Amino acid sequence: MSLLKRVRIGNFSTENNVFLAPLAGIGDTTYRILGRRFGAGLTFTEMVSAHGIANSSTKTIDLLKVTKRERPAGIQVFGANEEIMSTAVSICSSYPADLIDINGGCSVKKVLKTGAGAGLLGDPDRFYRLVKVCVDASVYPVSVKIRLGFTEDTINVLENARAAQEAGACLLSVHARTAHDKYRGHARWEYIGRVKDALQIPVCGNGDIRSPADAVRMIAETGCDAVMIGRAAIGNLWIIRESVRALECYPDFPEMAVPTVEERVACALEHLHMIIAAKGELRGVREAKRHIHRYLRGIPSISGKKGSFFGASSKQEMEDTISSLLR
Repeated sequence: MSLLKRVRIGNFSTENNVFLAPLAGIGDTTYRILGRRFGAGLTFTEMVSAHGIANSSTKTIDLLKVTKRERPAGIQVFGANEEIMSTAVSICSSYPADLIDINGGCSVKKVLKTGAGAGLLGDPDRFYRLVKVCVDASVYPVSVKIRLGFTEDTINVLENARAAQEAGACLLSVHARTAHDKYRGHARWEYIGRVKDALQIPVCGNGDIRSPADAVRMIAETGCDAVMIGRAAIGNLWIIRESVRALECYPDFPEMAVPTVEERVACALEHLHMIIAAKGELRGVREAKRHIHRYLRGIPSISGKKGSFFGASSKQEMEDTISSLLR
């Protein structure tokens, strides 16, 4: 029986249940467009500061812009103040999107010290109130992304999951680590299964999906409705396409189609051109390096050209270094 399915989230349904995770500094509009092209059923913006939105920061407002080619897409907002979050979500509702996602999982110190991200997880009653004001302010369905808790001694994922559902969230995503773990150790998928058993709304699992086999195993073992792929998709969006294919073919398991060097170089060049077109050459070249080196990782001839790649300051220099891998 196929594990591939649509996921109903409020008033819309996704094409499939393989989602592209929100990634700060990575998940810009170009990444999301490519993610959808490779088959992602849902994409998310980088996390956007509620304070920045409420204060009309130009850089922050730019992060809210979602194009047709990357939808369905959610705008992910982080903050800890109920009034400011309500204002920010209300503003987000005037931008084209399909979903508002509340970040309850970020473990970065500067976010945690404001009480936002995973800092929200310590008090499920307070978490309920924050999610509720966002649901009330939004014209879009609201989803929530959380971790297991703040530390190993304070795991309260079931309490926060129930709070999110009771507040009106239409989707819950669970990164199966604590905030203290950050990305260390192994994601504890058994908690995703416990959350799925406890809720009526769709549950999306996240953490340690590094291959299509992992995507299949997560759904088969936990019963979750969808999987969310994060760091493994950077420079490797083929994992999205192949995970969709693997879920569709279950219980058979097709051999993963590994991209050729030519395909990786072609996608790297296209992504480079997209980023430069969106952000200009100077900024585009700088930001493209976060993505491009991952497309090229493992190609034998790249080892002697890393200096040229990371030292490149122009579109032409980047193109020349990337294209030289085919010679």
